[in-house]
Amino acid sequence: MTVPKPVPARELDEFLTRAVSSVSVLGDLRAALASGERQLRIKQGFDPTHANLHLGHAISLRKLRTLSRWGHEIVLIVGDWTTQIGDPTDRDLTRPLKSRDEVMANAQSYLDQFHLIVPRENARVVLQDEWYGTFGLRDIIELSSRFTAQQMLAREEFRKRLDKKTPIPIKDLLYPLLQAYDSVAIKADVEFGGTDQLFNILAGRELQEQIGQRPQAVFIVEMLEGLDGDQMHKSKPATAIWLVDPPSVVYGKVMAIQDQLMPHYFEWATEMPLGEVRTILDALARKELHPREAKRALARRITAELHSSAAAEEAERAFDRLHKEGAAPTDIDVITVDRDGAKEVPIVELIVQAGLEKSKRAARTLVEQGAVRVDRERATLETRVPTSGELLMQLGPRRFARIRFR
Repeated sequence: MTVPKPVPARELDEFLTRAVSSVSVLGDLRAALASGERQLRIKQGFDPTHANLHLGHAISLRKLRTLSRWGHEIVLIVGDWTTQIGDPTDRDLTRPLKSRDEVMANAQSYLDQFHLIVPRENARVVLQDEWYGTFGLRDIIELSSRFTAQQMLAREEFRKRLDKKTPIPIKDLLYPLLQAYDSVAIKADVEFGGTDQLFNILAGRELQEQIGQRPQAVFIVEMLEGLDGDQMHKSKPATAIWLVDPPSVVYGKVMAIQDQLMPHYFEWATEMPLGEVRTILDALARKELHPREAKRALARRITAELHSSAAAEEAERAFDRLHKEGAAPTDIDVITVDRDGAKEVPIVELIVQAGLEKSKRAARTLVEQGAVRVDRERATLETRVPTSGELLMQLGPRRFARIRFR
């Protein structure tokens, strides 16, 4: 077992406040980390509802990496059972069930990305199947008896459904209980989660106390906004910055965030020293630094942290070639489309045939908004594209594809 390290007060202060919404039993946790008197078991759970993790997840992953460096044990719980139920968090509708094959495929992707940030040393990964695989009806009844329906229905998401007279399946009421039992199963000392997980994590703390375990500290990190200004979420993939996005995509997405979100991104989504963060934000507030230049610095930093400094520099050059010089990116996907004997194809049909949009309605909306260009020329609903040779298609500011006909 790794011997934990005492943590200097200044380093600990930043850890406990930067990108942190709240910490329960803060004094006890601070004392335990400061002294290094015992190794803490830190729990982080992920439901693999999507194939990838996003930049918002990196907030807690960097915290876990720090705790690992300090000598504490990190336990990643992959929610292979809770994902099949579906967390009602931030939803006023129930989540559709996923097959186990789909869940496990996503879980493997999560593990690969988890270790992009959190080292394997002092970390272990467990599936809920280790305990729920042997759970029977008696176990479920016993677990359910420890909480009341009133406690579950006090949750905001369920109150919304009650107000709207939207059905609340019993399985949705079980979700917080299963997540809570995860803490009991691994004897967690601390559980990490976003603000949307507070109810579930507090349930884990209460269940541990009932069973006679030392109740876990609750460490709640802030939730980063996506490109649309709302919370970055796996259910809105188009507005998220994914950990596996290529450097040019990461850079371009950061450049597309709203200016008012930059303080959160600088402080929560980077490891830039806080002194530098405050210098930049102060310069922005005094209008001594143009928002675009601040955002370029932010995009370089985030891209470098997810990839490398060299990759960030090349991503910036590619961005400038695209937006300043009008040049297309060099790494454009090539899509082959059957011409089916036609000499021309309507632009809306071509967008759907190429898989760039799923429906003609969505493609038509893009064209009507003036967001579609063919070989640099803006397309209209009347545009018909010759099916000979190769063409460059652009949809919006960042989506490019080369179309070839056969």
